[in-house]
Amino acid sequence: MKPLSVLIAAVAASFTTLAVALPSFARPATLVAQDAGSRINVRSAPTIASSRAHYGVAGDRVEVVRSMRGSDRSMWNYVQFSSGAKGWVRGDFVRYTEGMAEYGVLAGKTGDRINVRANPSTSATSPHYGLQGDVVQLLENKNTKDGYVWHFVQFPSGAQGWVRSDLISRMDVGC
Repeated sequence: MKPLSVLIAAVAASFTTLAVALPSFARPATLVAQDAGSRINVRSAPTIASSRAHYGVAGDRVEVVRSMRGSDRSMWNYVQFSSGAKGWVRGDFVRYTEGMAEYGVLAGKTGDRINVRANPSTSATSPHYGLQGDVVQLLENKNTKDGYVWHFVQFPSGAQGWVRSDLISRMDVGC
């Protein structure tokens, strides 16, 4: 094998290992119900009309990866269990775990692209964007002369930038 091919294979393997070893962040939460030990449906789509992929039990710890309002007007959370199982759980069965980090969900209509700006200004460049429903960590706030409040956010990928506050719904503890 040529030395360049070996080097490329080694670099690719290293990146793959890092991608698996460095998990993305998500909002920590717990499944809740009125009765301890109750089964909570985990669905294939954010609607009760979708198939049940599996179930969780009240008290299970999950990570909220994405949130959106379903066609039934309920808030739905795409969650991941420590086992790796994933699916949609209606918002009233999810309680966020308290912690120091603050999180938000990019707001808008399904499929909307939300500009992530290099600086807290509508005239700043937008080197990338997020999608409606993406969970972001809120790192800093800034009031600007144009009357907007801006949040410096970080995505699970590590990408960072500024997003106007009217384009973010805060994920409050206990929602």
